Amino acid sequence: MLSAGGVKAGVWGIADQALLSLTNLVVGLLLARELPPAAFGLFVIAFAVILAGGSVQVSLVTDPLLILGATRKRPDQSRYFASLLWLQVIVSLAVAACIVLVAEATRFMTGSASALSSALTAAAAVIVSVQMQGFFRAVLFCRLRAAPVFWNDLIYCVLRLAAVGILIRLERLSVSTALLAGGAAASIAAIAAVPACRDLLLSSAQRMRTTWRAHWSYGRWLLATSAAFWFSGQAPALVASAFLSPVAAAVLKACQYFVSPLNVAFTGLDGVLAPRISRRKAEGGDGAVAKFLGLFSLAAAASVALYALALLPFTPALLEFIYKGQYKGYTPIVVILLVDALLSALARGPILRLKVLGDTRRIFVAYLCAAVAGLTTMAVLAPLHGIVGAAFSAPVASAALLGSLLMQRTPAPGTVAVVEG
Repeated sequence: MLSAGGVKAGVWGIADQALLSLTNLVVGLLLARELPPAAFGLFVIAFAVILAGGSVQVSLVTDPLLILGATRKRPDQSRYFASLLWLQVIVSLAVAACIVLVAEATRFMTGSASALSSALTAAAAVIVSVQMQGFFRAVLFCRLRAAPVFWNDLIYCVLRLAAVGILIRLERLSVSTALLAGGAAASIAAIAAVPACRDLLLSSAQRMRTTWRAHWSYGRWLLATSAAFWFSGQAPALVASAFLSPVAAAVLKACQYFVSPLNVAFTGLDGVLAPRISRRKAEGGDGAVAKFLGLFSLAAAASVALYALALLPFTPALLEFIYKGQYKGYTPIVVILLVDALLSALARGPILRLKVLGDTRRIFVAYLCAAVAGLTTMAVLAPLHGIVGAAFSAPVASAALLGSLLMQRTPAPGTVAVVEG
């Protein structure tokens, strides 16, 4: 399925995601350790809003980019990316404006500059730079240049870690300063990526209408899917806060950091595999694609199982040591989230195949089932069983996702096509 060059790119991609995973883990652990649970809960809420904005970018810009851009020849690809850059700017500014409106609405309802509104304002301030760095990463991945992605992300990660360390040393760490530090690191990394993508800045852009129609045709169901995914993945933290308190969101996120390296690594592999599988599918290799992605799902699930076996014996001690005892006794939450990761791993192959086939509507249906199942479980169990009940909604949502994918009839190879313009 993969050539020697593909294997090399895969190694770079895995190394890149290991870097991002470790950085996200360290930053998250530092924030959970140094901030009071209530403040860390506000950070979780603000970060969930950033992810919601990121889902718009992923649906309408970067995910379609990986599939639609991979088969283009270089001159046409440069014109396509140049047009897409303007679309990315518009999307990012629109998302930032929406977050500002939410922050102002929060301030109006509370009658003062609340901590939540301040956190949301900081999120709005950084989301453009974060998304621009994500855009350049996607361009490089689409061009099968995983090594430059790694070096660019290394700049971002080093700066982000250094900024958080300095804030802690100066005793200036807060929700807003942590978010702004990440945004500054993303801005510098985005600027550093420009030389590797300079051709798209110098090329004349293709018609914006053509680009928008192609991305909307591919991404409209992905956008709906992202909303469903957000409700099944990020919204539970907000709902838990509503049913319980911001501390509940803090506990869920603190435990999730023990599992997040798996999710980040798998997401990175998706970025490496998607353009290559798209090219192979265009060459008529649908059977090989289906077989490879089936093995990928099994390998991902096996990786989760091995990770869990290595982690669980040390989880109680790690929870107490890393978080200064603030989240002691929540090992059952980590176990529940590992079960969720296992089920999600099994679903990765079918989802990636549907993306390559362009059948994003079926992906939406699957995630809609997951969101309904997860939020229903949360509404029923959180009031009865507290944080454990809230956490249990995650594997229920993933089980519904996997079940929906398995029950849906897979489209025959070559029957689904993406229309560009």
